[in-house]
Amino acid sequence: MKTILLTGARAPVTLDLARALAEAGHRVIAAESMEYPLSIHSKSFDRFFKITAPNVSLDHFLADLLQITQSEKVDLMIPTCEEAFHVSKVKEELSSHTEVFVDSFDVLARLHSKVQFNHWVKGLGFSAPETEGVQSLESMLSAIRKMPGEKVVLKPEYSRFASKTLILDKAEALVQAPHIFNGLSWTVQECLEGVEYCTYSIAKGGVLLSHVTYDHEFTAGKGAGICFKSIHHVAIEQWVSQFVAATHFTGQIAFDFIDNGAGLIQPLECNPRATSGLHLVAQEVKFLDALLGPTNSQMIARPREGAIGQLRLAMLVYGLPSIRSLKSALSWIKIFWGAREVVLSLRDPLPFFDQFVSFYQLIRESSRRGITPLEVSTQDIEWNGP
Repeated sequence: MKTILLTGARAPVTLDLARALAEAGHRVIAAESMEYPLSIHSKSFDRFFKITAPNVSLDHFLADLLQITQSEKVDLMIPTCEEAFHVSKVKEELSSHTEVFVDSFDVLARLHSKVQFNHWVKGLGFSAPETEGVQSLESMLSAIRKMPGEKVVLKPEYSRFASKTLILDKAEALVQAPHIFNGLSWTVQECLEGVEYCTYSIAKGGVLLSHVTYDHEFTAGKGAGICFKSIHHVAIEQWVSQFVAATHFTGQIAFDFIDNGAGLIQPLECNPRATSGLHLVAQEVKFLDALLGPTNSQMIARPREGAIGQLRLAMLVYGLPSIRSLKSALSWIKIFWGAREVVLSLRDPLPFFDQFVSFYQLIRESSRRGITPLEVSTQDIEWNGP
């Protein structure tokens, strides 16, 4: 049995992972910079440490993690949210005291950039949408004109949850560009037609050990999934397997794909961290073997096809107001009453109640700062480029 340190205990996926590890007999501890995170009173954590946020001080963030790993004799550290980028920055210092399950910072930074990731994919011989990075209004206007098709996608080079993603007719994009461009690095991307899928995977040394492809009918904002259904998609799993092998990747990795229905799948972007797909596979017997065991290319942990999970509070707050048709309403009812609720556990009930306090604090900070609750939820740990 191991002592395992999880960072990012604000996220439901971290809670689900902690429960799986604790039920298997491991000692799980948490390190979190948020004042009142979701998992603060979870029975799955043997100890809970409040640490310095990496965006406040990376040096103090490192010092806190070093103190925990040494005093608690941590065998393995697993970052789960966007603090993974900061953990990877200081991985060398941490690795002197514990195993750190994250790839190098250079690799993560390249995957996180919506421009560099696209160019990397093409350089490896995979198909990908036309994508151009822009750093000025003039280059944005030029890139919009050059993109194929009638529509274009605009999004910051470093962003999450599709919170600032815009899909516009090219004519409208040209008109709106002066109001959109804010001096930061933006991505102008070809708008693809097809069905969108998400993935979550675990790989070690380029070997795919766990994988799930899923979709989400309801979201918080534009892109943060609040319900998730596993889909058996052989071509996407093969793509992910080939990509992690080509990049010799180690860690947790997730992608967004478009399937055009005619045999062509193309990646839109990459999230080198845990995502909602973890909820669908964390309960599988082979999942912890994939995460903690030796590399075994013959064993891939997958969820059963059609497995569904949900964040019930988010389904009420975000999903219910988004209903626009009878079909959507019936689907919401089916998911709300039939899908597994990933926060509520009778053996570990307090996080269900703590989520209301945590959500209230996000709303309060959102109102005070004039940004969305999703933006508040990552502001102290996110990494937005050099």
